[in-house]
Amino acid sequence: MACVSMASVVPTMGRAQATTERTDTAAVAPYRNQLIALPYVSYSPQTKLLFGAGGRYQFKSPAARAEKGTRPSTLSANAAYTTKGQWGAGFGVSLYLPQNRWSIAGGVGAGFFPVTYYGVGSDTRVSDGTLLDQHFLGTDIRVLRQVTGDFSAGVHYRGASYYGVKFEDPSRITAGLAGATGGVLSGAGVVVQVEARNSTTTPTTGHYLLVDLLRYGGWLGSEFGYTSLAVDARVYLPVRRAGDVIALALYGQWNGSGVPIQAMSMLGGITTQELMRGVYLGRFRDQHELVAQADYRGHLKGRFGYVVYGSAGNVFGSAGRALFDAMKFTYGAGLRFNINPADPLNLRVDYTLTSFGSPGLSLGAAEAF
Repeated sequence: MACVSMASVVPTMGRAQATTERTDTAAVAPYRNQLIALPYVSYSPQTKLLFGAGGRYQFKSPAARAEKGTRPSTLSANAAYTTKGQWGAGFGVSLYLPQNRWSIAGGVGAGFFPVTYYGVGSDTRVSDGTLLDQHFLGTDIRVLRQVTGDFSAGVHYRGASYYGVKFEDPSRITAGLAGATGGVLSGAGVVVQVEARNSTTTPTTGHYLLVDLLRYGGWLGSEFGYTSLAVDARVYLPVRRAGDVIALALYGQWNGSGVPIQAMSMLGGITTQELMRGVYLGRFRDQHELVAQADYRGHLKGRFGYVVYGSAGNVFGSAGRALFDAMKFTYGAGLRFNINPADPLNLRVDYTLTSFGSPGLSLGAAEAF
């Protein structure tokens, strides 16, 4: 089953990003604020025709436009509607205060969209799928304080409400499955980050590390109690050929046993990177996941470029399922077009082939990771 993903074009909760410039107080030419707006159309059996629009405004405050130290901030928004009456909307923000001493990133989202639920585990089949309808409302926010150099630390809150949950074939749902009737999810915790990339949207050098620990529980109004740990590591290696880059990423997420199906680890999921791009979001889900990815990003001519990529990973943890049981592999290639040469931001189209027989098309703005 083919999958079209617009997740990198439109903001999802807590995923707002901005181009990152390394701290340098030297005077530079005034920063040019940038507005990008993109309409889009897609089709799937669950939604039929989908019409939407997403936009991103990248800017610096007047006081910071003439110096290089403060990173650009971003406002992003999206809205979509389908011919079956489904809808979704979101707003994201990524703000940097002077000299990046404080950063605030987050967003809110709401909608009614069906997804195909295939069950839990790495061995689910396409024939296991049943349509899941649900409404959702959620928010996600991180506040970080620069400790020293590229290292920051702060707090993180994530909350969501899932209601009106209905399965097309309830007989396929395991009794007592967490999240099967919806519920409220609310968690808070701590996050540490090393941000040493030259850009968060189109990085060509540097490295990145995020460690995020959240606790969900009744003390915050959550109907689910569990702990979640995410680790996101990336490195970008310039190649001798001008403009080419080897990008490597490793992402892991570990959830406690009380995690509801809506918050389980999923291949194709969106954090601040797209995991196994082109894979239908939720095609495989389980308690934990671990994914390794590699890109070769090359320059063609002018504003055009290309990417060749591959990834390996899996979901695991429930009913004794292990990481290397039915491992998943994806590979593919794509094209890039830089819409802002002064502060690079690539539009991308990628076509993915998989070891489990489900090719996918992924469209977006900014690299997958």
